[in-house]
Amino acid sequence: MDRITEALLKTFKDEQSLEQNIDESVLFEHFANYCIVSKEYNDSFSLDDIHVGGGQDQSIDGIAIIANGNLISSYQEIEDLSQSNKYLDVSFILIQSKRSGNFDFGDIAKFLLGSKDFFDSRNNRLNNNKIENKTEIKEYIYNKCALFKNTNPICKLYYVTTGKWVEDPTLNNKIKSLKETIEDLNIFSVVDFIAIDAKALQTLYRSANNKIAKQINFEKYLPLPQIKNVGEAYIGILSAKEYLKLITDDLGNIIKGLFYDNIRDFQGDDNDVNEEIAETVKSNNEHDAFVLYNNGITIVTETCNLSGTIMTIEDYQIVNGCQTSYVLYHNRDLITDSLCIPIKIIRLKNSEIKNHIIKSNNRQTPVSIEQLKAIEFQKQLEEYYKALPEDRRLYYERRSKQYHGENGIEKIRIVDVTLQMRCFASMFLEQAHNAGRYRTNLLKEIQSKIFQSSHHPIGYYVSCYGLFQLNSLFRKNKIDSKYKPFKYHLLNIFRIQVSGFNKPDLTANQFVKYCEKMEKNLTNEESCVEAFIKSTDIIDQVINDKYEGEYDRAIAKTVSFSNAIKDQLRQNN
Repeated sequence: MDRITEALLKTFKDEQSLEQNIDESVLFEHFANYCIVSKEYNDSFSLDDIHVGGGQDQSIDGIAIIANGNLISSYQEIEDLSQSNKYLDVSFILIQSKRSGNFDFGDIAKFLLGSKDFFDSRNNRLNNNKIENKTEIKEYIYNKCALFKNTNPICKLYYVTTGKWVEDPTLNNKIKSLKETIEDLNIFSVVDFIAIDAKALQTLYRSANNKIAKQINFEKYLPLPQIKNVGEAYIGILSAKEYLKLITDDLGNIIKGLFYDNIRDFQGDDNDVNEEIAETVKSNNEHDAFVLYNNGITIVTETCNLSGTIMTIEDYQIVNGCQTSYVLYHNRDLITDSLCIPIKIIRLKNSEIKNHIIKSNNRQTPVSIEQLKAIEFQKQLEEYYKALPEDRRLYYERRSKQYHGENGIEKIRIVDVTLQMRCFASMFLEQAHNAGRYRTNLLKEIQSKIFQSSHHPIGYYVSCYGLFQLNSLFRKNKIDSKYKPFKYHLLNIFRIQVSGFNKPDLTANQFVKYCEKMEKNLTNEESCVEAFIKSTDIIDQVINDKYEGEYDRAIAKTVSFSNAIKDQLRQNN
């Protein structure tokens, strides 16, 4: 391994807080998975959700399944997407990584044959639990094949080594022959084999840690007069083709994290308003008039630099225009040069004015007061996290890749909005079985109970710090990895074991004291380990009594399991 890759690998290990004695081959597998998936998926993700290496892995080290722009970890998320979006647009990413300095055809062949077996429904090879979980999701997707929007799924096969790829014709022909056996399954629109060598891997790692920065040709604009708390602001008309550059990554995937501050997620192609937008895009005769029909896009940014007509923006959010953005993206092949959109680009000196911009720009469409208050609460939450002592600090990421590229911040200490929702809902809202659901569907379940201005931030922090400490115990092998699928249930059990069954109202002063008991426990290593081990005892009792000792991750996602946990806790208390 060359010294640059070796140095980046060490940095990665420190940033991810991986155990010091981790096997080097496993470390490299995580590193390769992180680099590849970050290229294909532009939001945060857990390394454990990708890694499938180990015994009975079919020569596959990583599998990422991306559906409708979401990284999928359970078949329930596919069901949620099917109901919400009414279509499925799927990519399968399979990864094999070797530390060797060459591209050995024997190893490549094992990977390609293993990949074929993974997709072949007739295959009956024994798989490890992680492969079985991905197989379950894969089968669920193909059972929903009537919802494939435009075409069959895409399959990308990444083979990673620390050597140099030289386009050997003989090797390429052998790879092509094996790749054709996967194509012959007739379940993909495209099957790609991608070789990643040391130089490409280094580039991918650096790219994964950069903040979002884009350039557009902004020909028709007007700078606005000086405004308090605003660095600069522009209003104008932007070509839809140029706008697509802002909302897509280098692979052409939409960057979902840009819309965190937009209040409402995409409402689906069959939404009445979105259907009207799409009809205008599909009608070439109306492209000139699109700019008159549309309310426009509002972007707030941390960095904005205009040189002539070339504008560079960095670390930005689209606070209004989510529906228009997705409709344009879904119909991008139909967009002509004459289709333009109204746009505002605002560089803020501070974030105080941001909430006012979000509110005012969303008044023309139905947005509840609760949704607007939730946006205000996000800022309060971020400040609370920042004010905590450094040794137990987490970083609340309201914007996509907000903390990427900042030295000294461990990735495992970053909490994005989705993770916050999952932890809080699991610990305090009896929703541990739903924690793995598609974000929008989870939010529908809990919208009136989360991110409320009357809530104290401590509950949000404690729920995420609990998961942070639990994950640390998994990494240190102080808690068996068989409990990982039940981690959200463990948060709820931990709460009851430490602070009691009777939870105060979330708006009451007693709730703060209730959470402080957990916080005190979590900051003491000995008591923290003891409490979580005691929590796993509850899982054991339920699994042994009702599920014949099977620690199946599918069980964790059922209401019946949540109810059984609750009953067991009542018996024990």
